Amino acid sequence: MVNDTIVAGVDIGSTKVSVVVAQSSGGYRSDTIEIMGFSEVPVAPGAVVNGSVENIRLVGDALRTALQELDTHYDLDISVVNVSFGGMHVKVSNQSDGVIRPTSSTGDEVTQRDVDQLVDDMYRAKTESNYDVMHVLPMDFIVDGAPGVREPVGRTGIKLGGNFLVVSANNQSIQRTKKSLSEAKRGLYFDKMLLAPIATGLAVLEEEEMNAGIALVDIGDHTTDLVIYHEGIIRHIASFPIAGKHLTADLRIGCGIQLENAEELKKEFGQALSEDVPLTIEILVNYLTGRAPKQVLKKNVAMIIEERLKEIAAMVYAEILQSGYADELIGGIVLTGGTANIPEIETLFSRVADDMPVRVGIPEHLARTPKADAVSNTSYATALGLAWAGLKPIDVRVKSVCKPADVPVPTPVVKEPKKPRKDEGGGFWRWPLPGRRDSDNLGEYE
Repeated sequence: MVNDTIVAGVDIGSTKVSVVVAQSSGGYRSDTIEIMGFSEVPVAPGAVVNGSVENIRLVGDALRTALQELDTHYDLDISVVNVSFGGMHVKVSNQSDGVIRPTSSTGDEVTQRDVDQLVDDMYRAKTESNYDVMHVLPMDFIVDGAPGVREPVGRTGIKLGGNFLVVSANNQSIQRTKKSLSEAKRGLYFDKMLLAPIATGLAVLEEEEMNAGIALVDIGDHTTDLVIYHEGIIRHIASFPIAGKHLTADLRIGCGIQLENAEELKKEFGQALSEDVPLTIEILVNYLTGRAPKQVLKKNVAMIIEERLKEIAAMVYAEILQSGYADELIGGIVLTGGTANIPEIETLFSRVADDMPVRVGIPEHLARTPKADAVSNTSYATALGLAWAGLKPIDVRVKSVCKPADVPVPTPVVKEPKKPRKDEGGGFWRWPLPGRRDSDNLGEYE
């Protein structure tokens, strides 16, 4: 981690765009970051569907507003970001490849360059038509026929191979995400484009958990994502088309109210378990102007939410069992995403998952400031993880697990103080940010 490197993370979700700007914190522990600014702006309905950008203009408008807030409130002029992608169009496959090292002999050691070249070759892996490889995630390597090699660098051998998780995405969806950046701001580019739940894991999981074995479950608005880690390596990724919006829809139908009423009801009065909710508590819902409020039993609200959450938990646990890693997850399950804020959701998931340990993941390792307190919640977890992605590697064995950016991106700038201009008086000095002076020589996205 480079001291004082500034990174911006942009999470494009189904209901909101979240942006977090952070820097490595030289005055704190090396694994701590300082929050420099943050912003969250709602996205118009239909702009992002099932995690995929569908309306470039509407997403661009929301991101433009978020960037303007960063400039206004924190004097942050952002030109390079790490941005999320996701959705049901994302596909994950297990693939293997191998090469004969061109300059090797029997006694030569495998080098980092050999490993990185093998990973780079995987970006040309066979995928479905109209799909691009976005991530190549090494699981283990093979050196001269010896399988299960975790760290090949330093071993001797001629043949080098590997087993990989290859993440691919619909190239039209990816292009719409890219275009939404240039729609938001001329000269705005991305350094890394990262699958949203992988980014979230960087913010809410501890290294010890990932080594021991952990399942991250990100329950968003349109999709629920699962990422399984074991021995510090991503082993399995899956997505499900049921998430927070389905709880809201159930409440709308079950209580006979409007969608916005149901969303408020879920956030204000929702509980994951109905067994301890008294039958006598009534909630008055103003569902139509000019009509008397509708009486809704809190017990009914909890029962509706409980049944849908059981369904989500059952799907997740079935996928964990199918992955073959259920017995390896010493750390259990970590829940994140907006739905993870529903009280007692940990208990419900643990019951469905045969008493696996469950906790709600909150971003950690933030330098304690009021800004950090504001983003220490599930709402900003993915944006924080995207910022972390610019400060620490996802897999230390390779140079990157992300597809290279389409255009050259300026190296992140280390802050250096400069003297204030005469017309700035004794105000705060301004700090150079990534791309602020270097973006003129970069091309635009079409």
